[in-house]
Amino acid sequence: SSQSAPLFPQKVWQLPGGLASSMAEETVVVKIDEAKAATAKALQKIGWDEEDAALQAEIRTSAEICGNNQGLVKLLNPVLMKPAEGCSKPTIERDTPSSAVVNGNQSPGMLAASMAADLAVKKVQAGVTISIVSAYNTSTSSGQLGHYAGKMAEQEVVGIVMANSPEFVAATKGANPVVGTNPMAFGIPKADGSPVIFDMSTSAIALFGVMTAKAKGEALPEGVACDNDGEYTTDASSVLDGGSIQTFGGHKGAGLSLMVELLAGALSGGAVLGQVESKKTAKSWGHTVIAIKPGMLTDGFEEKAASICGTVKASGDNVRLPGESSSSIQKQRISEGELPVPKKIWDMIQKTAAEG
Repeated sequence: SSQSAPLFPQKVWQLPGGLASSMAEETVVVKIDEAKAATAKALQKIGWDEEDAALQAEIRTSAEICGNNQGLVKLLNPVLMKPAEGCSKPTIERDTPSSAVVNGNQSPGMLAASMAADLAVKKVQAGVTISIVSAYNTSTSSGQLGHYAGKMAEQEVVGIVMANSPEFVAATKGANPVVGTNPMAFGIPKADGSPVIFDMSTSAIALFGVMTAKAKGEALPEGVACDNDGEYTTDASSVLDGGSIQTFGGHKGAGLSLMVELLAGALSGGAVLGQVESKKTAKSWGHTVIAIKPGMLTDGFEEKAASICGTVKASGDNVRLPGESSSSIQKQRISEGELPVPKKIWDMIQKTAAEG
């Protein structure tokens, strides 16, 4: 049998208090600007300066606008969002015309990933064809990678973003968890509207999905996770208590996950599997961001991208392009200027904004 430590110590992996019920309970409709402002104020109250609070609020609210429910949920337990001990603003190291490294200095992944994406874009706009910027020494995940790739694509740059994470995922059934959920995202500018954004985890289910199933008492889909004996299970509790998540698509998902681990973990300067006791306790999540200026390689790239995507879309009645669903939700919510937020989350954001 395969025995391993819990994916998270119990107090860490449990969803913040009240989330399970908040998912089934009423939501409130909040003005987008109000949600962003209140979130920023709440983050300032727990210790972030105005600039860092505003950026985190922007990214978290952006996720909610797209229908990604991981954006504001952590503010149900504001103490988890406080600056880490010894945290300072990200700084730039190893700077060259086409590459750089961002030292997160134990700031949240969102701040370091934003800096890395912005810097990669600036380098290609300054004249190089391709740039690569990595980030390491961040204390948390950076959230929705599609946010960064999409922002890059909006500036007429191809964006590729990868991130490694702690030991949640096993390489195969029966093995110990070693790699992270290891997501990757691509942002491709195109001529006829919004960029194409493909954002995926290399695991069969997101960690948040397992945590949500545990909180709501729901069964997991078949074949996405194992218990601590290395056997498939649909019980989220047994997955979190020494079990493992599986990669998607058998050996193909496992291979992609390993590539992300190498490119976003080893290449970035983040915590390296086998060189640290645990990536969970090392708290050095790694990111690698690549920017490509299409016009340096070909003419009319955005028109070509639009042609390809349009042809794929028209090839069948049920064909959906990557990011189409979240883009549709985003457009609707932005046009309405509002978004739904579970009432318990919104109440806690307002309380924290007022009282800290």
